[in-house]
Amino acid sequence: MAKRAILWALLLALAFPTAAPAAVPLPASEAAEESQEPLAPIELTSDDAEIRARLAQVFRAIDGLESVRIAVEGGVVTLAGTTLDDAARAEAEALAGRVAGVVAVENHIEVEHRLGRRLAPVVQHTEALGAEVLAYLPLIAVALVVFAAFWIAGVVFTRRTNIFRSVVENPFIETLLEQIVRALFILAGLVVAMSILGTSALIGSVLGAAGVLGLAIGFAMRDTIENYIASILLSVRQPFAPNDVVIIEGVEGRITTLNSRSTIITTWAGNEVRIPNAIVYKTKITNLTRTPERRFDFELRVRLDTDITAALAAALATVKAVDGVLEEPAPSVVVSRIDEYAIVITVLGWVDQRSSDFGKVKSETIRLVKEAFDARHIELAEPVQNYRELRAPRPEPAPTAAADQPTADELREITDTSRDRTIENKVAEQRAEADDDLLAPAQRA
Repeated sequence: MAKRAILWALLLALAFPTAAPAAVPLPASEAAEESQEPLAPIELTSDDAEIRARLAQVFRAIDGLESVRIAVEGGVVTLAGTTLDDAARAEAEALAGRVAGVVAVENHIEVEHRLGRRLAPVVQHTEALGAEVLAYLPLIAVALVVFAAFWIAGVVFTRRTNIFRSVVENPFIETLLEQIVRALFILAGLVVAMSILGTSALIGSVLGAAGVLGLAIGFAMRDTIENYIASILLSVRQPFAPNDVVIIEGVEGRITTLNSRSTIITTWAGNEVRIPNAIVYKTKITNLTRTPERRFDFELRVRLDTDITAALAAALATVKAVDGVLEEPAPSVVVSRIDEYAIVITVLGWVDQRSSDFGKVKSETIRLVKEAFDARHIELAEPVQNYRELRAPRPEPAPTAAADQPTADELREITDTSRDRTIENKVAEQRAEADDDLLAPAQRA
């Protein structure tokens, strides 16, 4: 009966539940807080030990983070220790924040300032580099041997074979070709050596850098390069030879040497003049020695009342008798023009410069023609003021006293027309001291 009474009591309680208490309204602020969604719970995907082990493994693999200490509690990572710079400190914090299960990161890492600690990585890198170099020494030795072999082969090929001597007669061009061939051998040796070292990829970079550097040097040394190229062209063309008498840029004298920068001329006063080869190549060159025969000329002004035929005959006979004047081509005397107060006579003659001195022959011819005119009373004209002065007779000159006549030795020196070799000898001495002459030796006497 007791059990049956308890069962009926439970059924009545379920059928008639007690009334719920009336709801009490909440304040507005609390209602607003209840309307917001609650924060999502933090889910830990790994425990603290796993987080610490993972971070320790990462830090050991990164240079500069080996000294960082790690502590993990409840997903909060605390970093301590030292790094070499702020970048490594920030990197350690960023890596710790990316590990799964980390809730927060406390960064207490300090930047290391001790000298020994900061120099330690440098020492380690130096030791590692030294070890790599020691392991690389056999390859370096082989590459150097190959490079030296190519270099020696280029020198032997150019010096022993003398292959270019039979191709070109110019010693400067021969030397230039030999240098080009040697440079090609050296370049080939460099390429092979770099291939042995496994750095053939650098060849393009090296060549590109060399091209840019060469372009910059070319702009900076434009005048020097222009003179050098002009020297090559002049040595090939050979417009003059040593001791040739030339006129270049208004400078007259004998060619001394031609080097890679300038042409050197010794003037009649014995001075040395250097003219840049770029100017010499572009300017007009007058070579007075290229043909042995050279013509001289000078003018004489005689009075208007002179017997012009007699004057021409006297001058022509005198020129033909001068020592050093060639019979072929024959000398000539012509009337050039008639001025206001004179008749102008031009005397022309040819000199063989191989046996006679041009200046001496011309001087002797002027002297003898003047003496011939004096002997025949042919007077040279002078500027006059009026017609009466022009027609006035001139007094005969007083005869020269015997004491004033030149001696035999003086007369011999005056009449000497042999070739003067003073400047030629000076040029020969200068050429003997020069070591960079690009001119072939003169073939003329």
